[in-house]
Amino acid sequence: MKNITYIIIAALALITLFSCEQEDILFTDDMSNVGFYKSSANMMEFDKDLKGKDTLTIQVLVTATPGSPACKVSFDVDNSWYEEKDGDYYLTEDSSKIANPAIEGIDFEIISSKEITVEEGYGYADVIIAAIDNNAYDENGNKSFQLKITGNNQNYDLASANTTVITIIDDDHPLGWMLGDYTSAVTETANGSTSHSVSISAVEGETDKIKIYGMAGAAYGPPLSDPYYILGTVSEDYSTVTIKAGQEWETWGFGPVRLDVWEDDNGEGEEVDELVGSINTEGGVTITFSQQYTFMITDGGNEGLGLQWAWNSDEETNSPTAIWTRQ
Repeated sequence: MKNITYIIIAALALITLFSCEQEDILFTDDMSNVGFYKSSANMMEFDKDLKGKDTLTIQVLVTATPGSPACKVSFDVDNSWYEEKDGDYYLTEDSSKIANPAIEGIDFEIISSKEITVEEGYGYADVIIAAIDNNAYDENGNKSFQLKITGNNQNYDLASANTTVITIIDDDHPLGWMLGDYTSAVTETANGSTSHSVSISAVEGETDKIKIYGMAGAAYGPPLSDPYYILGTVSEDYSTVTIKAGQEWETWGFGPVRLDVWEDDNGEGEEVDELVGSINTEGGVTITFSQQYTFMITDGGNEGLGLQWAWNSDEETNSPTAIWTRQ
């Protein structure tokens, strides 16, 4: 009797399951819309590899049913996000903050027409933009501009991404020769690698400051991205870079991490407040360090463990502990 009861219950469950099929939600014409495929993009001011202007292709997306009529989409440069006062630019939403807009015809030009057509009725159309190299460092950093969809001939709704922000990365920083990717050759290490990548980038609005990514090594360190960087200061004669000890990252994998530095290469001296690297630009760029350093975990179960040590245990004091070579 029990078996019959179980069979009946199972049959009822199956009947209930198949009788509760969800109704498909179909895309209808009144759902059609237009917008940019991405809400933001970056481009270089000058493409050194191509020996000329850097161009960027962004896409306008028309979402409609197959077989829809061709859709003409118009867009334009939107300058409403900033305002000019006495020759300076400020954010419209907060007039106390400086804006750094890219100006059409001065900083960039739109190569394609400002009215593009998606002939198939749905899909993508390309907008091509070219940066204009000004050969001048901008103390306010990178410039940006905004494009906005202004209409379409099918009266489709605008998508949420009906604007897109384009940032032009300034290539005229005084430290441009130094910025880029490096290979760090560490003399001796523990909890790390004798060869790993380091990346150096500019600090917006600063001419002597750099962001250094990857000093904690590839084996245990965080990715080469924000917020995991260490700040350094380059001397006026470009001969040294000074990195303050005690700089910290928030928790990464093993716990909060702090840069610790010693006065010599084998750590027998006292801890000091800064790590100094010597810069050589003959035949390329190298940065040589002659002090022991590590990234010390300051809390949690791994407290006291150092990541990516760099030292030299030979009999000479202040021998190289790490040499960074620009790729």
